[in-house]
Amino acid sequence: MPAGETMRKMDNNAYEVEYGKWSRIIIKVQFIIAVIVFAIEILNNILLYTTRSQGYGPDTIVEKLIRYLLITSIFNFGMVILSKIAENRVEDEEAKRYFLMLFLTLMCADVAYSHYQFSVTFAIFTIPIIISILYEDSKLSIFTLIISLFGEVIAVMARASDEGYNKDIGPEAAIAFALLICVFVFARMISSTLRKRRDAVKEAVIKAEKANASAEKMILSMKMLETLAGTLDAKDKYTNGHSMRVAFYSTRLAEALGWDKEQISMLRYEALLHDIGKIGVPDAILNKPSKLSEMEFGLIKSHTIVGSDILKNMIAVPGACEVARYHHERFDGKGYPSGLSGTDIPVNARIVCIADAYDAMSSDRIYRKALSREKIRQELMDGSGTQFDPELLNKFVEIMDADKLDILDITDALSISENDMQQQNILTDIENMIQRLSNASEQKKVINDFDKFYKYMRNIGLRYNHSVEVVQVEIDNAAAGNSDDRINEVSDLLQIAIRKNIRAVDMHYQYSPTKHIIILLDAGVDNIEVVQKRIQFDFDTNEMSRDYKLKFTLSDHMEAPGGSKG
Repeated sequence: MPAGETMRKMDNNAYEVEYGKWSRIIIKVQFIIAVIVFAIEILNNILLYTTRSQGYGPDTIVEKLIRYLLITSIFNFGMVILSKIAENRVEDEEAKRYFLMLFLTLMCADVAYSHYQFSVTFAIFTIPIIISILYEDSKLSIFTLIISLFGEVIAVMARASDEGYNKDIGPEAAIAFALLICVFVFARMISSTLRKRRDAVKEAVIKAEKANASAEKMILSMKMLETLAGTLDAKDKYTNGHSMRVAFYSTRLAEALGWDKEQISMLRYEALLHDIGKIGVPDAILNKPSKLSEMEFGLIKSHTIVGSDILKNMIAVPGACEVARYHHERFDGKGYPSGLSGTDIPVNARIVCIADAYDAMSSDRIYRKALSREKIRQELMDGSGTQFDPELLNKFVEIMDADKLDILDITDALSISENDMQQQNILTDIENMIQRLSNASEQKKVINDFDKFYKYMRNIGLRYNHSVEVVQVEIDNAAAGNSDDRINEVSDLLQIAIRKNIRAVDMHYQYSPTKHIIILLDAGVDNIEVVQKRIQFDFDTNEMSRDYKLKFTLSDHMEAPGGSKG
């Protein structure tokens, strides 16, 4: 924005220069000129009277003071007062500007007329010309030039007609007029540039506001859909978090394929919404433990069409409609609902198809437990070229073999979850409960009773329809001695390892020198083992802690590899 330009938003979304600021500046300039002229005139009169120059003497001093000090000062300060009155009383902004510039120019004319013994007073008329730049008003600039030229003509004529001033003023007058014209042209150029810059800024601000409004609407829409997707996942207790995990697996595959950030972002939301059509499937069918009837399976299959209809007018994520409709198509053409095959199936739907199948096999379902890693890999490869796009599947298996499908492996993938207000409520409730325990005499008794503590945590999660897992990590120091200082140092190393390997939405508490509690929110059973292994690895790689063993105690429904069951 140009220097000195102040913009304010109007009700009609237009922007204009705030002229009131420049009005106050003009009055300040007038006051400064009046004070400076007053001070200079006092010093000048003292000097001239002392040296008896230009007719100053005891018999003329009163006349000189009246002419050059009293009348000039009264006129100048009068202009300041009139300008202040115009600022406060004149309602029309354009008229106010003209009054202010007129009073400023008259003050300059008075200085030039009354003090023509100084050649530099001719240059005082450049002040109103320069100040007129602030208004970026071409008509006002021309008006200021006209009255400045008129004032300068009066000053030159006054000087030329004074018999006591016999110096040839022709060259000075020519220079003064030339300077005034040059300053005016320069001022017009600057004013034009500022006006163009202002218009450009106005246009840019309006575009930015429209873009921000559009982005805010999109974010709100996304958040609503994320909440809806989470609610639909919760309809089936065995698929809670399914949409978030499918979105994560899909984006990991897209990253491996070298997609750009915008494409990955769109795919993420498309995958998140792929099962939104299940809103039309009764809970009793989604949670039925026995085999589905043909009619019930037909209802399940209809979620692709229902989801497509829900999302068909969604401008923010235009591809969501196709993914919802075609993520159950097969590469060999034997899928549903349209029987598409090969590359006729949109690539985003082919990616979500793989991610959807992977999550289905790696999660517990009502009719079976999660499959082993080896079994999942075999099932995926068996479907290459029939159910799945072989090229995409090979890349997916490649990142699966490289252990890049761990949900806890990437913070960005959890942004949907971490931004969830419900999770913030859970964290607050857990913190409040821990605080209450920390002030209670039975704190250690409650925490040491691991099953009881886990039930506290689980109930808080159930209140918000989220899962909470608890892991206790204990340092076994039997083989290494019991030095308090040594134990504290090793405990600090364990704390570093824990905090390094948990997310921002997880919590960690140390309630004794050797015992730590980790509270994991919506982590998933498979990822608990990932966290445990990473903590163990980071702890073991430190030379100071190699003589110590870690004992992991997990929630009552999980087995702790190499540890114990809580």
